[in-house]
Amino acid sequence: MILLPVAAALAGLVIGLRTRALIARYAPAEGEPSRPGRPSSPVVPVVTGLALGALALRALADHPASGAFFPPDATWVAELLAFWWLAVIAVTLAFVDLAVYRLPDGLTLAAYLGTGGLLAVAALAGGRFDDLLRAGLAGAALAAFYLVLFLVNPAGMGLGDVKLAASLGTALGWLGWEPVITGAFLGFVAGGLYGVALMVAGRAGRKSEIPFGPFMIIGAFAAILV
Repeated sequence: MILLPVAAALAGLVIGLRTRALIARYAPAEGEPSRPGRPSSPVVPVVTGLALGALALRALADHPASGAFFPPDATWVAELLAFWWLAVIAVTLAFVDLAVYRLPDGLTLAAYLGTGGLLAVAALAGGRFDDLLRAGLAGAALAAFYLVLFLVNPAGMGLGDVKLAASLGTALGWLGWEPVITGAFLGFVAGGLYGVALMVAGRAGRKSEIPFGPFMIIGAFAAILV
């Protein structure tokens, strides 16, 4: 099982090659201006591979038989698949948001349904219904928090961010309430630092629009991994 992170990273590279087409699908239409800082497509497979490999390492570290050739139980497998699923779609969403400043409904819905469904399988397999309930509540709570921010300042937060928060909150809530708070906080820190860096470089002002989805994702996965 020690080879799992390597296999996951290689699988992520292959998946990333496929998701580049999905990102291109949501790229600016003809005549629509591109946004500054649009990422190059070769980066997508690398980021996807690193994300899946890191999640596999984390899962092995959490397993009581880590380092041995242990038979993985259904709960462990379903939980890992849930985080892998979320990671693949989150990477796709991050690059789409960087390119066109929006988070497509189809991708945010797929992230939520897939993550929640796989965690439900994990709960059924291991009797972790308390964890599943907390995950559901955390997803709703984080989405509600972002909805309030959107209603207060629609120019600073989009509905796509609200929908993404439901998926990220669900995954973080499966681990506990502390990761939910930590992940949300780190997202705002990362976004704030990016905004300050742009202003210092003279590439943005105080009211300039920035894509917040990638920073939500960075904060969430930092909390999951660390």
